[in-house]
Amino acid sequence: MTAAGNNALTVAGKIPDETAKLAEPSSAAAGSLAGWQSGAALTGCSSAWKTLLDGLATDLKTAGGNLITCAQGYQNADHLPAPTTARTVSDPFGTKVVGVTGGHLTKDA
Repeated sequence: MTAAGNNALTVAGKIPDETAKLAEPSSAAAGSLAGWQSGAALTGCSSAWKTLLDGLATDLKTAGGNLITCAQGYQNADHLPAPTTARTVSDPFGTKVVGVTGGHLTKDA
């Protein structure tokens, strides 16, 4: 889980740099379409993709951090000392199951 969390953080850190690269080619393409509705649509589409991918980076960062925290919790729990005595709980009702021996039904049942 720690490795998965670290991988998520690594990918999350790379997304903003990559999404920043969307703007230049999209702006150039939209600029060549001046006066056309498709130019404005391309600009809007590029902006929406950048927003979506930047949101994904945030989500990955959060998930990665949560995975690392969870893994640390498991590791800490694994290092706790083992219980020294087994705890038994008696049946306060004195329950007896008729016709059952060792957890299986007898032939008479």
